[in-house]
Amino acid sequence: MTPMGQRCAWVSSLRELKEVSGREDAVVLTKDGSTIVCWHPEPLIPYQCTMPLPEAPPESDTILKVQDKQEMKQLFNKTQHPYFINKALRELTYTTKHVWFPRPDKRYFKKGVRKSREYL
Repeated sequence: MTPMGQRCAWVSSLRELKEVSGREDAVVLTKDGSTIVCWHPEPLIPYQCTMPLPEAPPESDTILKVQDKQEMKQLFNKTQHPYFINKALRELTYTTKHVWFPRPDKRYFKKGVRKSREYL
């Protein structure tokens, strides 16, 4: 018996180990009980399982996955009027037209206002 209360068999060969536990790997104690010996052989893996997985070529050069890349490039062409860009974005995202117009408060924001009194 081991200090943990488990039965332990003394084996001297691989054949005895298979007879005792039915497996090839083993965790045993030495005869004086001071050392635990572990043996885990490398498992046999079929050759079919060792072949590398095929690498899939990258579909696009961007992080976003867009199905109609050419259509999107035509949509954001600089020559188009903002109304048509807005219309295409509305149809694409199912939103209202007001989402895609710039906010007027950003346009009229005062930049670089001088303080009348710096200590306040």
